[in-house]
Amino acid sequence: MFDIEFFIQAIILGVALSMDCFTVSITCGLQKTMSKRRTLLLAFCFAFFQGFMPLLGSVFTSLLYDFIEAISSWISFTLLFIIGVKMIMDGRNFKLREKVFDVSSFKVIILLSIATSIDALVIGISFSGMNWVVGEQLLSIFIIFFITLIMSLIGVRMGEKIHFIKPRFALIFGGFLLILIGVKSILQYYLQS
Repeated sequence: MFDIEFFIQAIILGVALSMDCFTVSITCGLQKTMSKRRTLLLAFCFAFFQGFMPLLGSVFTSLLYDFIEAISSWISFTLLFIIGVKMIMDGRNFKLREKVFDVSSFKVIILLSIATSIDALVIGISFSGMNWVVGEQLLSIFIIFFITLIMSLIGVRMGEKIHFIKPRFALIFGGFLLILIGVKSILQYYLQS
C-alpha cells in the first residue's frame, strides 16, 4: 500500500540532504569552467554518494539493531538535530569566495562527493528510528539519489547564472528541514508509546 506520509518525508529528506551538494554545485558553476559532461559527472557523483551513504549507514545499524533498538528514535532525533544545526551554522557563516574548487579534477569531484555525503551516512543510521522497512529505505535512497542529481544540475546552472538563490539560504533551509524530521521522529516515538 502506498504511504503518502512516508513519501512526503522521503522527499523532504532528499531535499534537505541535497542542500550541501546544491551549494557546492553553485560554487562550481560560479567558476564558469563546467562543461556539460563535467556537470553530469559532478551531479552523478554527488547523487551516487548521497544514495550510497544512507545504505551504508542502514547496513551498519542493522548489524547493531538489538543494541540500539530501544534508543533508535533518540539517536535519529539527536543526529538529525545536530546535522540540522550544523547546516544552519554553515549557512550563516558561508563565504562564497572561500569555497572555490578545482572541478577539472576527478579526484576533487570524488572528495567533494564524499565530503557532502557524510550527513547522508548519519541519516542511514537514523533510518531505524524512523521505523522504515527495507523497501521504504531503498525507495528513500532512490529518492535521495534522484533529488540530489536534479538539485546538483540546477545548482551548477544557477552558479553559472547566479541570479537566483544564495547558497547560504540553501544550507539554512536544509538544516531546518532535517531538524523538523528529527522532531517528528521523537514525537512519533512518544505518541506510539
